Amino acid sequence: FLTTQAVLPHMKKNGGGTTPYHCCYVVEDIKKAISELKSQRFIQLSKPVPAVAIDSHYVCFLYNKDVGLIELVEMQRE
Repeated sequence: FLTTQAVLPHMKKNGGGTTPYHCCYVVEDIKKAISELKSQRFIQLSKPVPAVAIDSHYVCFLYNKDVGLIELVEMQRE
């Protein structure tokens, strides 16, 4: 991804391998969460896609230079 290539230098500069790779957050509405995070200067690295490893729940990765890499997982409340 072009966006990923633009983010990797920032990750190396700001993390240097001393921070967790990423944090994962469970959300009920992934599109709404993405929109809210973009308004907080996160960069969306991928479109939401079904993840086979977690029962095809939608996942998406975002990055912010002050926070780092995060993963969103969409799971509806039962």
